[in-house]
Amino acid sequence: MPQSPANVLLVEDDEVLASALVAVLGSRSEVRWTTTAESALTLISSRDWDLIVSDIDLPEMNGLEFIRTVRSAQTAVATLVISGHASFEYAVAALRAGADDYLPKPVEPAALIAKAQELIVLTRTRRAQGSEVVLAVGAHPDDVEIGIGGLLLRHVAQGHAVTVLTLTGGEAGGSVAVRIAESKRAAELLSANLVHADLQDASLSEGGATIATIKRVVDEIHPTTLYTHTIHDVHQDHRNVHSASLVAARGVPRVFCYQAPSTSVEFHPTRFVAIDEYLERKLEVIQAYTSQVAVRHYLDPELLRATARYWARFSQARYVEPLEVVRDSDSSAAGSSRDEAPVTLPQEMVINAV
Repeated sequence: MPQSPANVLLVEDDEVLASALVAVLGSRSEVRWTTTAESALTLISSRDWDLIVSDIDLPEMNGLEFIRTVRSAQTAVATLVISGHASFEYAVAALRAGADDYLPKPVEPAALIAKAQELIVLTRTRRAQGSEVVLAVGAHPDDVEIGIGGLLLRHVAQGHAVTVLTLTGGEAGGSVAVRIAESKRAAELLSANLVHADLQDASLSEGGATIATIKRVVDEIHPTTLYTHTIHDVHQDHRNVHSASLVAARGVPRVFCYQAPSTSVEFHPTRFVAIDEYLERKLEVIQAYTSQVAVRHYLDPELLRATARYWARFSQARYVEPLEVVRDSDSSAAGSSRDEAPVTLPQEMVINAV
């Protein structure tokens, strides 16, 4: 257990069980108990919590909805779900909602203490890395999710703030209203902030409005890492967004390029990020693009899974997302205007080519 006292928020509507859990957790931490998700949400900003423990079966908002809400706020705090439902399906549902772990009831005191210790360390590790601000730029709805959906989910799990900038409504591929709605749903599943611009699909330039749109977001959020399209792409919008991004992001310390279905064989990644834990959730995010899944063969989950498996040949992971490195430096070396200490990608996230 960390040396300083940990702050634990317990959400449990069963008074008898809650008393027992407070007694166990309180032997190592300071515990605040509340009976509803709604009241817990009002407490989230009251202090820096090191762990949130929640039941699933709560009145009104259930525990899974509560965890999703906590995650959508991009908080670094680790979450543990406990439930009387011991089936594997409930454990999977909890993890997909964004929980860091799951314990079935009845909860053994020793197991609870051990798990709490582990998750408190996780929270504090995330906070140490949590100044990472990520901007992912895509020409069209679903570009970013296809290329680096797993990586973005991993950033969120590390407590990093993630923004997706989609430059067009994707009108060349369907209804703008539908595609914007799908983009919003995908961003919710990613727990990312969405900025959806209104530039014209199939007519993006490498300068002018494209640079200005990206630069506005860069100036607003001050990203420490930016992901964009590769220049090695047969789609003109993707190539132009790549060029515009490099101009708009010239002060961003880390810039990487991701793969798209239209990427050419000249794409030569040198960084390979393991997404084993996030692949299935990435596929769920992509399924949010219902209108495109129905007509685009490259959104076939089997093909997406096979692509991630292919790039794993350069790593020890099973599934990987590849990146071309444009720039990878610390904040001071890149001339960032931020005053905080340099931040690097978590070491366990990165597997370099041999």
